[in-house]
Amino acid sequence: MSIENVIDGSDAGFMKDVVEPSKEVPVLVDFWAPWCGPCKTLKPMLERIVESQGGKVKLVKVNTDEHQGIAQQLRVRGIPAVFAFKDGKPVDAFTGALPESKVTEFIEAQKLRFEASS
Repeated sequence: MSIENVIDGSDAGFMKDVVEPSKEVPVLVDFWAPWCGPCKTLKPMLERIVESQGGKVKLVKVNTDEHQGIAQQLRVRGIPAVFAFKDGKPVDAFTGALPESKVTEFIEAQKLRFEASS
């Protein structure tokens, strides 16, 4: 797995891992927990789709059991929750394990949003 495109995130590293890179490419933040069944379905799918993008999208995975600060700030109510960041701000999100086609549509929409403003 490419270290640049899919990483494990933390509250402490949020600026470096999410906010700063989101000025260059869309950054998806996947809030998950080890006990969450739907998270186990979504996570490998997200990783695979992001890896297939060749660096045009970045994924940061945040374990909400270990890092609750950012999830609380974003008012995450259920997991899995995926937020898309652009220019340091959340611009879109979805909750739950979506079918792969919907996840791909979500990612493509974030790339289009990014390209439209650059």
